[in-house]
Amino acid sequence: MRRGKQCVKELTPAAACHSDLREIFANLNPVLRGWGGYFATGSAASKFTQVESYVWTRLRRLVRKRKGRNLRASEMNRWTRDAFFELGVHRLRGAVLYPGHAQTLCPERSPVSRVQEIRTHGLNGGSTLSRRQTEQG
Repeated sequence: MRRGKQCVKELTPAAACHSDLREIFANLNPVLRGWGGYFATGSAASKFTQVESYVWTRLRRLVRKRKGRNLRASEMNRWTRDAFFELGVHRLRGAVLYPGHAQTLCPERSPVSRVQEIRTHGLNGGSTLSRRQTEQG
């Protein structure tokens, strides 16, 4: 989380307030896509929400700094999260559903318990062979 936020902070410095927002989005989107793809293997909905909030806060700060003294009282109300996402910021998606999760967790495994198999063959793994040798000898 810290490294992700640090990267967003580096891509949205206060000095970039006069840059075109599309350029900032173009630099920010690959980072968000990569971060979201890496952490999408688990259920990271709350973390995705935190990162989205941080990105939204940083972008709002840039817009506010760009306007400076000319900012009207109600002008910042239109810069919601959805407004930035409609302009092209990559949206991180939360709950990840695995395909076939409801059927079985590991479909390649056999339904037979491994413990049962060990009990059948003995704890030493192949102790049935050693029993034969002891009976013959």
